[in-house]
Amino acid sequence: MELYPTQDGFLGEIAKDFTFAQVARLAAGFGERVRAEGITRVVVAHDTRFLAKEMAEEAAGILGGMGLETFLLKGPSPLPLFGFALKELEAAGFYLTASRKPARFQGVKLRLGPGKPLSPEGMALPQEAPQKRGSFQVLDRKKAYLEHLAQNAGQGAQGKKGVVYLDTLGGAGGGVLPGVFKLLGLEAELRELHPLPHPLFYGVDPDPKPENLPTLLALMKAVEPKAVGFALDGDADRLSVVLPGGELVSQEEALEKLRQALGGREVRADGEGGYLFSWHLPEKDPFLAALLLLQVLL
Repeated sequence: MELYPTQDGFLGEIAKDFTFAQVARLAAGFGERVRAEGITRVVVAHDTRFLAKEMAEEAAGILGGMGLETFLLKGPSPLPLFGFALKELEAAGFYLTASRKPARFQGVKLRLGPGKPLSPEGMALPQEAPQKRGSFQVLDRKKAYLEHLAQNAGQGAQGKKGVVYLDTLGGAGGGVLPGVFKLLGLEAELRELHPLPHPLFYGVDPDPKPENLPTLLALMKAVEPKAVGFALDGDADRLSVVLPGGELVSQEEALEKLRQALGGREVRADGEGGYLFSWHLPEKDPFLAALLLLQVLL
């Protein structure tokens, strides 16, 4: 069994490499590094993959058993919500996700604090999985995150009419935009595709590339303006944008549209569909990007 290092964590095939024993080792190694940094709080979260919830509970139990004040985010959580919780609690973070990888993979993204990725080289894993388990608290911060998102999105999309399609691909991003639309009182009609959590991502890879978006592209090829389509990856930190006719918008074009909507406020792109608004969150947030793009695309 072998876990593969990533820029900010580890990755492996479920049941072959990424097992409960490996999760326990990862949590224990992370917990030791967190304590060495003088950090006392940890937030654990998970995506929609097979056994993600149960593995997150295992990690939370290990971290709680190490004397850390441990919180487990309720339900599958998009990465921006995880980042919001870290910022709010001033905590380290352990997020079970394999992002855009196929459904047979699982992984973990590690944070020493809000916007502070921890590379695998920065921690040592114990040889054996620890046996001690401790308590943790289930934390629900979705409503608070939605309010924060709505506040930072502003009023620019109000009064805009048309149809907005959002394909969440069965990932962790389902249900977020409907909540924000309601808070902002937006008139545009939002139609979510594949919104329910699905460990197999409805039979495609959770990567918002054209080959994984047959339903969204078919709908967008048939619609008349005004309409816009969005798609998210598995942990909802990347965004694809589709125009009527099925035309995908490049990240460079989307970035220019965002700058137009923001009127000078900072936005950065990562070259892979992610958008970071440092004044909003220390993690990428496709939901804020989508809300801002509505101002100029509808």
